[in-house]
Amino acid sequence: MNHVRTRRVAPPERRKLHRMKRQATNQVNSSHARIILLSSGGVANREIAERVDRTPQWVRQIIHRFNWGGVGAIEWYPYWQVRDTPRKFFADVVEQIAEVALSSPKSLIGMTQWSVSKLREYLVSQKIVAHISLDWLHTLLVRYGIRWRHTKTWKDSNDPQFRQKYRRIRRLYRRRPAGGRRICVDEFGPLNLQPRHGQCLALKGKKRVERHRATYSRKGGVRHFLAAYDLETGRVFGQFYAHKTWRQWLAFLKWLRRRYRMSETLHVVVDNYGPHCKAEVLRWVRTHNVKLYFVPTNASWLNRIESQFTAMRKFALNDSDYHSHQEQQDAIESYLAWRNGHREIAVESWRAHIRKKCQQRDEQRCLTTAL
Repeated sequence: MNHVRTRRVAPPERRKLHRMKRQATNQVNSSHARIILLSSGGVANREIAERVDRTPQWVRQIIHRFNWGGVGAIEWYPYWQVRDTPRKFFADVVEQIAEVALSSPKSLIGMTQWSVSKLREYLVSQKIVAHISLDWLHTLLVRYGIRWRHTKTWKDSNDPQFRQKYRRIRRLYRRRPAGGRRICVDEFGPLNLQPRHGQCLALKGKKRVERHRATYSRKGGVRHFLAAYDLETGRVFGQFYAHKTWRQWLAFLKWLRRRYRMSETLHVVVDNYGPHCKAEVLRWVRTHNVKLYFVPTNASWLNRIESQFTAMRKFALNDSDYHSHQEQQDAIESYLAWRNGHREIAVESWRAHIRKKCQQRDEQRCLTTAL
């Protein structure tokens, strides 16, 4: 802590620091100037903290601020924050605002999260600032790199063999085994027939966003998509099943085995779901040149196919309302065909789309005239 020292103080800066030290009505400037002058004189930071009645951490922060921005970075004039006068927020005030914004709202305001208006109200009530607009407060937060972020979930693995399984899978990802092929496998689903919310582009005014029906009963059953991600080719493919038992899992493994030469060893990364560990499945695996790599419990993030499911859900399911499982399956297969490079991005040309819209508009106009 005592290794932090003030840089060489130029004569004009020293004269200004001495003037700041004599400011009896501004104790903040006076203590800041004393810190810099004592540090430039070789006094240890702990002794400086005792002399100016501050913490050693604050002494270090003032020294760092002076070394970075000079005298202007440690000045503070409270009357510049009074209403109806030019307001300037110096580094220490902005740092305090940032510190409040990054603090827990539950302990400060008894709410689960901040908003810009609530943050401003708290800053004014605590007399950190006299007045600040919402736009300027937002600007200060952005300058400090403070932005709204979505919270995330995390689950620790309680698998006693976590390290062994983790290292085994990481070694597999790091280097392709000789004569082998690395494949990540997992189930995508269950897939219901239900409207799914998403995002769409819309104009202001009369153009409304897409709307979906509400469903209270879903009697169409579910489907399960057993998917495989080939790390060598980067392709994603799979099969749809009505159930998800060890029989479907074994049938999928047999289908996967037929896609490659028997001389190639399939190194398959899977989770420890019950059907994956069935005795019949393990017996078949040992006799067909397939090796299973089980991820640790509650550590599905080790399976690289999970990141592929995010894009699949966004571009094939979100903002959709499929009325049959075949329609939903066709949409997923269409996305995978584009992703794997088997088709172009355009399913229908723009000119054909315009002609179809004009034809539909004419038919609707003729029907309205006839009625």
